[in-house]
Amino acid sequence: MTDFERLRHGMVDGQIRVADVTDHRVLAAFLTVPRERFVPAGREDLAYLDIRAPLGAPGRAMLEPMTLARLVQLAAPEEHESVLVVGCGLGYSVAIFAELAGRVVGLECDADLAAGARERLSGRPNVTVVEGDLTAGAPQSAPFDLIFCDGAVVVGLERLAEQLSPSGRIVAPAGLGPATKATTFRPHHGKLAAAQFFDAYGPDLPGFQPVEAFAF
Repeated sequence: MTDFERLRHGMVDGQIRVADVTDHRVLAAFLTVPRERFVPAGREDLAYLDIRAPLGAPGRAMLEPMTLARLVQLAAPEEHESVLVVGCGLGYSVAIFAELAGRVVGLECDADLAAGARERLSGRPNVTVVEGDLTAGAPQSAPFDLIFCDGAVVVGLERLAEQLSPSGRIVAPAGLGPATKATTFRPHHGKLAAAQFFDAYGPDLPGFQPVEAFAF
């Protein structure tokens, strides 16, 4: 067993299992995917720490392993489902979902991160990485059974919702700052019905935060 494999097992046992992640498929995915490959080059020492590891782009970071694992368990992807990961960074969450779902599209707005994700995810036949506005989604690849936001959102889910299959759902950390909650959104009579679960404070996703208004 390599040092990184030991660290990966330590992450799963010491950070993820203890956070009530019990789904065996989810645990297996986190044991399988080499997280050290999905951090910026030279920062592999950060891969298995219980932190939001910086991605090398302004304001962008990975969700903590515990938070991501709990969100993936909440999302409950099935082997036949199509998944869109919004704000995929360097592709770690895409790799996790690729172990669990049938088809995964990673959407990233930062050109360098998108290129890095493509490189790191090459060879995975069920994965595509596209570059573009995160709030616009990936309509060319829709519909999706699951849309996963890999960072905190407050507004701007409307166009993503249009790309859901009839029984699809959006799963995201939703809210501002420490009040952010793991939230599922499902279409209901032309609107999105939200259900909140656990604390899931994460880095903001570009385009999904309210614009501050100036008062005179």
